[in-house]
Amino acid sequence: MNISDGIINYYNKPTHGNPHGRRFFALGFILFTPIFLSVDSTYFALYFFDGRWLANALVIGSFFIMLNVADTRLRKLMLVFVPLGYFGEVIFSHVLGLYDYRLGHIPLYVPFGHAAVYGCGYMLHATAWAKQHDALMKKIFAVFFAAIFVGAGVFYGDIFSLIFGFLFFYRGLRRKAWNSLYYYVAFYVLLVEFAGTYFNVWVWDSLALGFIPTANPPVGVVFFYIGADSVLLRIMRFIDRKNILTPLNGIRPKENW
Repeated sequence: MNISDGIINYYNKPTHGNPHGRRFFALGFILFTPIFLSVDSTYFALYFFDGRWLANALVIGSFFIMLNVADTRLRKLMLVFVPLGYFGEVIFSHVLGLYDYRLGHIPLYVPFGHAAVYGCGYMLHATAWAKQHDALMKKIFAVFFAAIFVGAGVFYGDIFSLIFGFLFFYRGLRRKAWNSLYYYVAFYVLLVEFAGTYFNVWVWDSLALGFIPTANPPVGVVFFYIGADSVLLRIMRFIDRKNILTPLNGIRPKENW
């Protein structure tokens, strides 16, 4: 079996994953994210050593362990999210200049981290607890996110978050039928943003695009994950339609993306 056949087999391998492992990552993300990002901090580099290589190993290693506990659908989404995440980083960081990373380039682990954020939100949303309390959590999340978007604008002059916070509800959640999955993903995004900026792993420009006042971090950035999800699902439909990564037996399972 050559490398390409191995990749195709891994991508299409049928599995229900491991529910206990998914719960571990869904909840452990809250603990591990600040720890992983701290080793890529300016403080860690100043007093110990440049920990970027260690952050790369921790995040990418965790990503592949996550793939082994994910079900088939989520594993496919996470794998495709990695190159999509890198493309997004190039656009938002290098082309638009919305934020800058320590050392001036995109860390290797970041695209894998984007996929892990999406995956952990997906895993938490799929738990029995989340399903049981879905109606209540939608109300709590709606109030929480509305409050932080408005609060960021009023108290920190974060016009960026006011604009994209509005779009998060109006263009994002409304089009997604108010699916609470995106609230859970957004919650994890906030955790990553606050941890990453606290440790100076990246810093947001105070004027997005040169003229929009922006906090560090802007909470309205959660909108872009809904946008990324929409692009991701279009890519998945394209892959199926064009018979890309078709199983070696030629039989592609029917999936609704």
